[in-house]
Amino acid sequence: FEEGMPSTNKKCNTLYFTSFREDKNKNMVCKIFSSAKENAEWGEPKELNLAPDTVAVGHPAISGDELTLVFVSEMAGGYGGKDLWKVTRASKSADWGKPVNMGPAINTEGDEMFPFIHADGTLYFSSNGHPGMGGLDIFAASETNSGWKVENMKYPINSSSDDFGICIEAEMERGYFCSNRP
Repeated sequence: FEEGMPSTNKKCNTLYFTSFREDKNKNMVCKIFSSAKENAEWGEPKELNLAPDTVAVGHPAISGDELTLVFVSEMAGGYGGKDLWKVTRASKSADWGKPVNMGPAINTEGDEMFPFIHADGTLYFSSNGHPGMGGLDIFAASETNSGWKVENMKYPINSSSDDFGICIEAEMERGYFCSNRP
């Protein structure tokens, strides 16, 4: 199988990741799994049942309190291509609730992908639907009393190429991002 897009909790003892698995029709489809660290080894992956078997879900991002998981899907009820969705739970041991689309301030008719939740609660993601510099651009979204405030990260983070997959340290203003710029 092919795995990718990992996200860990603060203690790095729970891993959320995307894996391609067969659905009931024997087609390969993205699903999100979690694995708990047991001593020095990762335990058996467990699928998070976030969508019907034939609907792809991927790119998980876990919040610092581990009560919100943001992910990408093209499931019904979206605004266009790939949308960001979230599920919440009441406690770390509780079951995940039903997926909720993150709404039109975040999602567009284009694709929104590669979410990352910073320790301060800022949601970073890539989009080719919000106004940008070309291709996928990285955006920062902060939740306010009136909804989400979405800002383009601009140059030097964004370019005319695809810029995506940012990860920023909790205590410092530094991190990594992916780009296909020349």
